[in-house]
Amino acid sequence: MHVTRPDLVPLVNMVVSFTPIHLVFGSLRDDADKQFLFEQILDPESRIDNRLLDAVADQLVLEWFWMPRWTVQEIWYRVLGAWAEVDGELQMRGVDLITLPPARATNAVKALLTKWVSADADARAELHNDFTTEPLRILRKHQAEETTPEAVEAAAYDFTAALELMKQHQR
Repeated sequence: MHVTRPDLVPLVNMVVSFTPIHLVFGSLRDDADKQFLFEQILDPESRIDNRLLDAVADQLVLEWFWMPRWTVQEIWYRVLGAWAEVDGELQMRGVDLITLPPARATNAVKALLTKWVSADADARAELHNDFTTEPLRILRKHQAEETTPEAVEAAAYDFTAALELMKQHQR
């Protein structure tokens, strides 16, 4: 399968979509690839599901925007909600956002959003938190990875060693 990066406007529309299907299908170059993927998604025996499509979409966004998909989504949700102000301020500075590559455009609008809240420490912290908070699907994935027997053993607390240290300090 071959993917191509769409222009900024359609790409942002695909990224902010509620499903990864738009981004994955929208980035496929060949109609035959789209047809094959469509058939695989509809096939109940296929191993292609939303988790796989999410993983593919996450990697595409990371490659094209240089930051996690949930961060890009949050940035562009806010930008689209204040498009006139964002575009107007950047146009006054001579920046045509639409012509920039996705990563540069996203960095520009992220910097602008951060500048707008820079005077208020609480608003700045809330914005940073909104940009960096992982979605529930990622948290669940990390949680599942951490509950493997190897991870539990690696994270285990050595009570015997702690008891010996306590005894040494009591002497």
